[in-house]
Amino acid sequence: MTASETWQPTMPRMPRWQVIALAVLAQLLLLASTFNRLLFHPGDYIIVDHYDGVKSYFSIASFLQQPLGDGMLLHGHNYPFGEYMYYTDSTPLVVAPLHWLVQTVPALAPYGLYIYDLFVLSSIVISSALLVLILRRLAVPTALTLLLAVALPWLGPQTVRLNVGHMSLAYTPAILFGILALQKLYDAWRADAALWKPFSLLLFGIVVTSWLHFYYLPLLGGSLAFFAIVLLAERPLRRRWRELIVCTGVTLLSSLVLTAGLLMLLDPLQGQRETRSGGYDWIEWKFQFGALFQGYVFTKIRFPFERTAVAPYESAAYLTGFVLFGLLVVAVLLAVRRLPAGARLPRLAADDNARFLLYLLLASLPLAFIALGENIELDGGAYVIHNYLNVFRWLHKVTDRVTQFRALGRFIWPFWWAVVLGFSWYVARWWRLGGLRWVLLALCVILVVDTLNARHFYHTVPQKDNLFAFGPRSEPVRQLLQQVDSHRYQALLPLPYYHSGTDAREGVINLIVDPDDPHCNVTYQLSIFSNLPLMSHKATRAITEQAQALYSMFRPGGPDPAFLARLDTRPILVFLDTAYYDGRNNYYRDLLKPEERPEMRAIFERGPDFIREQQMRRLAHQGSWSLYEWQPRH
Repeated sequence: MTASETWQPTMPRMPRWQVIALAVLAQLLLLASTFNRLLFHPGDYIIVDHYDGVKSYFSIASFLQQPLGDGMLLHGHNYPFGEYMYYTDSTPLVVAPLHWLVQTVPALAPYGLYIYDLFVLSSIVISSALLVLILRRLAVPTALTLLLAVALPWLGPQTVRLNVGHMSLAYTPAILFGILALQKLYDAWRADAALWKPFSLLLFGIVVTSWLHFYYLPLLGGSLAFFAIVLLAERPLRRRWRELIVCTGVTLLSSLVLTAGLLMLLDPLQGQRETRSGGYDWIEWKFQFGALFQGYVFTKIRFPFERTAVAPYESAAYLTGFVLFGLLVVAVLLAVRRLPAGARLPRLAADDNARFLLYLLLASLPLAFIALGENIELDGGAYVIHNYLNVFRWLHKVTDRVTQFRALGRFIWPFWWAVVLGFSWYVARWWRLGGLRWVLLALCVILVVDTLNARHFYHTVPQKDNLFAFGPRSEPVRQLLQQVDSHRYQALLPLPYYHSGTDAREGVINLIVDPDDPHCNVTYQLSIFSNLPLMSHKATRAITEQAQALYSMFRPGGPDPAFLARLDTRPILVFLDTAYYDGRNNYYRDLLKPEERPEMRAIFERGPDFIREQQMRRLAHQGSWSLYEWQPRH
């Protein structure tokens, strides 16, 4: 009898489909009670109304209003140039068919964002089903499998991104599907079975998830590459090593062609976009190791050893109280030499599950080193560790394209799952080990408490009034627009002006002006309810020349003639919020300090002068808001 067989349950195992059904049903009930306002009031609520989340919602809402003939070019941003949906963090694989649906069935148009949110929240339920499949293959007992399958989707490092509005990145099934496919690859490799089936799954998973968000391309592709390397390192002279190398190479190359290669064909402006991306290796976007021990904002049972400084959201990856307190118990028992023999790890040769989990952990380590960045700063930057184990450090010497994956902290996600799944498999044996059984029960209680705290957080903090629905939240904007005939205008120009998304270029000033959330929300509402495209922009990989042309509007001598030629003869509706100019709100003055960004500060300050110089006629006034008519081509 092997070490793993000593702790297998003696009762007949529940059929897999029944376990999946129970986990999905429990998760559906928990999800319905958590997001009850959003789910049971279609169209009235969205998950978040700030930061990148509202940008995604606006992009989707604006895109759904466009005719199908416009393709994936979104006209709601960056007028008169527009922007492709691939750069708006708006899940193109989902939004494209949703666009067809609401245009084909107009009655569904008011529920476009609601349908999108259903997709986003369905990830929690799908994660439960995938976790059951993974944990069952690891021979974790049914009761613990059910608990983990329901709890972990709420506590993972991706789900917390719902709070900042990163909907596509919150899609946990992307990583879990990759792990399940690696399990199947490992089983086929050990059994000398056909490898094409697991590799087909991996190719499907990488391509589909990459079109949800392109960060899944290096995350899943990297996991596959490093897992294959670990398999080869285990048995380099195995008879089928050539097949493994060929299948891995074909899968990765095909994935690259069907994602990055296809994007180059779909985006005719690809050649104008910067290869190098700003913010790469910035400390706020790199993973900070202490975040593994720092509970989320909703965590009540705090781990004894915890980082005091708040970790940036890109580093959010708390290993859960279930894992950390369990590891603490193991460390204490080892220190006093009281860890039972049955709680020790089995020999790898005797347990395929242990070997798979070790290989999964080893494959995730290179990604974890990428997450730490090329340089690891210590003592506030007084010391630095040059991270030579970071694969991106060496790729960066060959191409700047790696900098497009600048939010390096996200590469910790496969490591997080490897640790949590590994510990879950290991701790399951405690149920048959006397005193440790009570420790396991205590850990399960901590897991339940953490999950309920997460549920309370997502019930009370997200779920905001839909800014783009006819309701009290949009009433002030609609009242303002009632005073003008928006059909007469070609576009909407907001002041203060914002343009966010260009990348750094040598010899070009930093053109990025991130909008104040309240100001941004109002301009988005004005655009949706007037059906006018915004001349401002907030996306990623924006084209520098387009931003420069838009900023030329505010030059004392007037806009660039080439830019004016792109406009038609209709006037432009200009929105001004004087609160940012009369001292009531100093967001932009604090952001654009004259000693640091004098050119962009000057553009901001020119707002009122720009209106006077262009002899704009005021059409409407409401509080600090005013609407003006601008005739740029007269």
